[in-house]
Amino acid sequence: MKIIVTLFATLLLTPIAVTAQEGRPSTPIALMDGIVPPRRPVAEAVEKVMLFFKKTDDGYVPGRLDGTLAPYFTDAFMGIKDGRSTRGIAYPARLHGQFIRTFLRCYTYTGDASWLLRARDLADWNIARSSPPDAEWPHLAYSTFEKGKPAGHKDKNALQPDKTAFIANSYLMLHEATGEARYLDAARNVAETLLTKQAPDGSWPFRVVPETGEVTQKIGGAPVFFVEFFERLLQHENKNTYCHAHDKALAYLIARNVEKGLWGTYHEDVGLKQGTHLSAELMCYTAEYLIRSSAAHPEHLPMARRVLKQMEDKLVFTEEHGAAPAPGAAEQSGFEHIMAGHTARYGACLAQLYLATGDDAVKRRAISTLHGVTHMQTDEGVFVTFFYHMKKDKAGPKVVDRVWFSQHLFSVYNLLGAMSVFPQLATDGQDHILDNSRALRDVAYAPGSIRYAAPAAAMVRIKLGFTPQAVALGGKELRKQDRPPRDGEHGWFFHPATRVLTLRHDAGKVMIGKETAIEIP
Repeated sequence: MKIIVTLFATLLLTPIAVTAQEGRPSTPIALMDGIVPPRRPVAEAVEKVMLFFKKTDDGYVPGRLDGTLAPYFTDAFMGIKDGRSTRGIAYPARLHGQFIRTFLRCYTYTGDASWLLRARDLADWNIARSSPPDAEWPHLAYSTFEKGKPAGHKDKNALQPDKTAFIANSYLMLHEATGEARYLDAARNVAETLLTKQAPDGSWPFRVVPETGEVTQKIGGAPVFFVEFFERLLQHENKNTYCHAHDKALAYLIARNVEKGLWGTYHEDVGLKQGTHLSAELMCYTAEYLIRSSAAHPEHLPMARRVLKQMEDKLVFTEEHGAAPAPGAAEQSGFEHIMAGHTARYGACLAQLYLATGDDAVKRRAISTLHGVTHMQTDEGVFVTFFYHMKKDKAGPKVVDRVWFSQHLFSVYNLLGAMSVFPQLATDGQDHILDNSRALRDVAYAPGSIRYAAPAAAMVRIKLGFTPQAVALGGKELRKQDRPPRDGEHGWFFHPATRVLTLRHDAGKVMIGKETAIEIP
């Protein structure tokens, strides 16, 4: 089968040699229709960074864990000259958990199966290196690896249960995308450990030594990771114990994070912080969950706005930095470095808020934010990790000798996610799946046709370069409608102005073609 080839599928084997600089105070970017224009199209920025990312593989072949591994398995940092770093510190439970999600999104967006292999490799690597089955806290992924060994650095001999819940949620996504039972089993093992350790108030400790159960830091972390994990697990097994853990964790999240506005330590390389300490990543994850869940729980929407307001007051800046007046999100209190990945996540969160509210002011701010991320990228495709420090960089830019893998892959994940709300960000004339309510398998693009398999009933949105004439599910034509199908309906609708095809259908193999008779070899 001939697959549509984009820059994603092209690997340029040239040496990496870039000079990345922090954003400097400059004349604000001129607005166009009240929106910050991009330095380059968002889709092009995504393609450039993934080309750069692939160059760092250094002999790694996706699907081959027995050979050379890509640097991001064991190092959080990417050297800007050769793609490697000598620090030897990784934060696998959180970063690999997000990388898995990014690779799954890239696979759906491009049909390139190597992204799916990368996701599998990261999951298998972490499952094999989880805490021992005879430990007091067994089967948990480590939040830190230092010099090839689990734990270390600020975690010392502990791990962070909230980060394990995060990567376990990614295991579930990978199970849905592949049907492979080992990922569901790994998630169940994590759940069984967490169920026995939840405190009466719905929390878990932030740092715990898995072998002995010693708690080295009680308060901190991301309650939302536990909520989302048990919520997804309930889609696979409707167990009372999962439901009870979910409800208690959600009540704790609302009480601590929303009502009291308390957060505390979140990042692996940070020691004890008080509840007034803020982290943009954590707050965006929490706000986005509350926005998404507001369809069923309307009271969650004002909670999400409250969280975003607290974050924006301290960590979002629209002046001085090189992408201004686009909002730039700084990482955390006391480390007000504006970073591309955190900014992209904030923009994606605003996109979801616009989807939930239809607020035009939110839309403009979201698009300006997403466009602003493209101003944080070098010509070679590097997203500058330390783009600008709002408290220290008054004298101008500094040369940066390394960047974070996470800031690249976080940016890709969130920019692609925002395309589901703003399809104009995806390249015209190309075919890309932008949104899918359930994981898709066997995704393949060919000229004038697309196919995929849905293991469960799904809603799918695709931006097309061709005009579809026929859509079939399991070999039978799906009904064409004069509007997007609603919940409970089966059918498809194509919007010629946006070039977006919206489908709702049961499980099965789907084929889409520009001819009335569909045939994909």
